[in-house]
Amino acid sequence: MPRAEAPPKGSLDRALEVFEILTVRGSATTAELVEAVGASRSAVYRLVERLQAAEYLALADGRWRLGPAAARMAMAAVQHMDVFAAAPPLLRDLAARTGETVNLGVLSGGEIVFVFRELGRHAVQVRSELGARRPLHATAVGKAYLSGLSPERRDALIAGSALERFTEATVTDPDRLREELAAARRRGWTEERGEFDAGTTCFGAPVFEQSGQVAAAVSVAGPTARVAGEAFGPLVAEAAGIVSRRLGHVRPEG
Repeated sequence: MPRAEAPPKGSLDRALEVFEILTVRGSATTAELVEAVGASRSAVYRLVERLQAAEYLALADGRWRLGPAAARMAMAAVQHMDVFAAAPPLLRDLAARTGETVNLGVLSGGEIVFVFRELGRHAVQVRSELGARRPLHATAVGKAYLSGLSPERRDALIAGSALERFTEATVTDPDRLREELAAARRRGWTEERGEFDAGTTCFGAPVFEQSGQVAAAVSVAGPTARVAGEAFGPLVAEAAGIVSRRLGHVRPEG
């Protein structure tokens, strides 16, 4: 049976080849790209001009290099892949040490979305589904995320939130919330007792990427009747700190 011929290369295929070439070589002339891609000089030149206009390529001294848009895309991909690679082993260990449910959440649309969950050893657990959304102001994981932000970014998110009341314990006053976040920032972890779900106590801490920006937040949650005191606060802060260091973050002195 004759082998099917490969479909002809389109602009997307050629663009991907250009990215691969420049990733490996660092830079290349138009002539080198023409030879490597196997297309006409005019086709390659039209392609690189379009990529340059979109800042995916940059031309300097007659050689093409990856541009700022490509760098931004790569940084975003590495940031999320690094968090997902670095966090799970430490979060599983945290769940084993505390016996309670541990979650990893990221910011999406002004809320926290759970992207990782590890259950503890107890028969009765605080269960949260992957993809579940939680408010920033009424959860330990949300407050942890807020506590790691710059004042400007934090205040913008608070101003954009309705600060909905979920239980009698929910903090709905912006000034009181800021005071809680300032205290949490000083000690390294947040605490929430029945503010989102009555009968549940949670502790959280932010995870920082290399640049110092907040990448995610970690929380440990259990029934209030079983989670007494503040022993889990330092544990979740320790786990989040190790994840942050694995992402290249260096905590500033003082």
